[in-house]
Amino acid sequence: MIKLIATDMDGTFLREDHSFDQIALRRVLDRFKEKGYLFVAASGRSMQSLKQLFEEFVDDIAFVAENGAIVEYKGQTIFMDDPIAPEVYLPLIEKIDAGPYGSSRAMVLSTRDDFYLLKDADAHFLQKMTEYYPHFQLVDSFTEVEDEIIKLNAKFAPEEMEAARDWLNSNCDGVTAMTTGFNNIDIILSGTNKSVGLGHLCQYFGLTESDLVVFGDNQNDIDMMKFASYALATENARVDVKAVADQVIGHCNDGAVLTYIEEILV
Repeated sequence: MIKLIATDMDGTFLREDHSFDQIALRRVLDRFKEKGYLFVAASGRSMQSLKQLFEEFVDDIAFVAENGAIVEYKGQTIFMDDPIAPEVYLPLIEKIDAGPYGSSRAMVLSTRDDFYLLKDADAHFLQKMTEYYPHFQLVDSFTEVEDEIIKLNAKFAPEEMEAARDWLNSNCDGVTAMTTGFNNIDIILSGTNKSVGLGHLCQYFGLTESDLVVFGDNQNDIDMMKFASYALATENARVDVKAVADQVIGHCNDGAVLTYIEEILV
């Protein structure tokens, strides 16, 4: 019996303009409550961003944020992963600045409750990040940050994405780099991914992966798609994501996830 229905956000549940059909979601959540199902927002986004996105629904859904590093339900933290140590992420930042791809001027460091960018951050990157991070702090150097870091997000040129990811994974110990869409790469603690967060959520409710259905579109969704009993990819998903999916549905711009849920799961 399906109990948890988890979906990625950008490129999957959300349209490309970051919107979704709120009336349809309310119908789904009301029906889920009757059936004993739970809707889960599983994203590389921060917890604050997810709660802002689902402001009208926060008491009715669970959140797996920062690619599985933080799991929350009804205001209770169910799981929070270990932070990335400064002796890991500071040398990594130096390598990026000295390396062939990217720059710390197009990078954001995430903590549980705060986010840090450089004061001389690229102006376009800074503007774009305001869509995902409701508030943040500007610092002269990332060495000033004293909070515990759980994720680094860096922007790369579109033509560099795959090469940059491979270079990061070959040159930076203790972390894993994965594409998330919009020419950004998330750099997280090795062993952290959405399946880890969903695993803790399943354990909390006394469920297993056989009770889980997931939707995704990008590389950071592959682990949870392999973990779940049934995985669906949107039409606009990466080829390697479609390859691990049990089914390919419509485009994110057409609200394919909510359409599928309403037609099949409720």
